[in-house]
Amino acid sequence: MPRTILHQQKQFNPTFALQIFTLAYEGYFQLVQAILEYYQVRTKEAGRNLAILRVNADLRLGPGEFSVVSRAHTKRNSTSYHTPFPPVSRQEAAALVSILEKCIPLAYKLSETPAPAVAPIPVAKP
Repeated sequence: MPRTILHQQKQFNPTFALQIFTLAYEGYFQLVQAILEYYQVRTKEAGRNLAILRVNADLRLGPGEFSVVSRAHTKRNSTSYHTPFPPVSRQEAAALVSILEKCIPLAYKLSETPAPAVAPIPVAKP
């Protein structure tokens, strides 16, 4: 599913930063869920934030990437449930997409799951 999300966001016009950001965040969280399922861990008591932090370490995110994912999680959860989403820059969206692209193959390797063959992703032009 994260590959499908990555494919979908690549078809968006880059000016739709919020939509790209949201798709990348949801794709990343699906990676988190897949890895937790592989380890047979449930997040019911711990919560989504702790699960994301744990998997960030498993996927060997650097401090900058870790910060991007943490800020994305905070931005998405502190606003989408209570207030309108704040503006998202193209740079924020691109950073999250970059992390998702990096982590998909790592998640397959970590879970000892063969990665499916995929066609090249067409990229939308602004």
